[in-house]
Amino acid sequence: MPITVNYQSQIKIRQIGLGLWWRWLIATWGGFVTSLFWIEIGERPDLGIIEGIIGSMAIATPQYLILKPYIYQASWWIFATVISWGLIWLSGLGLVGWIAPQTLQLSLRFLYGIVNGAQLGLCLGIGQWLILKQHIPHAQKWIWVSVLSWAVGLSIGWTIGGVFRQFTHLFIGDVFGLAVTWLIVGGMTGYALMRLLYFLPIDIEPNHIINPK
Repeated sequence: MPITVNYQSQIKIRQIGLGLWWRWLIATWGGFVTSLFWIEIGERPDLGIIEGIIGSMAIATPQYLILKPYIYQASWWIFATVISWGLIWLSGLGLVGWIAPQTLQLSLRFLYGIVNGAQLGLCLGIGQWLILKQHIPHAQKWIWVSVLSWAVGLSIGWTIGGVFRQFTHLFIGDVFGLAVTWLIVGGMTGYALMRLLYFLPIDIEPNHIINPK
C-alpha cells in the first residue's frame, strides 16, 4: 500500500536539514573540546577505560540532544556509544580519538590513520547502527559512513598534527590535529544523518518524534 506524504510537512523537514548538520557538527566537535577538560591527549598506553567512558559521554550526550526530536528513546544512543568505545579500548585499538601516534613520519601517520580510523569507524558504526536501525530505514549506511569518516578524519588529523608538531616541537600540534579529525568526522556523519532523515516519508511535523515502528 503506497505511503501518503503531506507535501507541506515534507518541505518543513527538508528545510531544517542544513540546521541539523550544523548542530550535529557543533555537538560532536564541541563534545571533543569539552572532553579535554578531563582527558589529556596522550599516546596509546596513556589512556584507560575511565578516560574512554568520560570522553564518549562528552561526545554522545550533546549528540543525543540533537537526535532526541527525531528518534524514539534516543537516550540509548549514549549507552551504545559508551559501550562501543569501551569495546574499542578492550580490543587493544585504544582511544584513537584522543591519542597521537608515536612516529613523526607523515606517510606512516597517514597510513596508520586510514587503518586505525577504519577499524574504529566500523566498531563505533555497528554499535550506533543498532540504535538507528530501530527508527530509520536504510540505517546500515551509517556503518559505512562511520568507517569512511574516521578513515578520512584520522588520517588527515594525524598528518596535520605531525606537521605542526615538527614545526613547533610541541605536543599541542597533535591536539590541533585531533581537533581537525573530530571536525571532519562531525561534518561527514552529520551530512549522512541529515540525508537519512531527509528522505523519511513521514507525515509529521519536524519537531515530533520519529518512530516508524
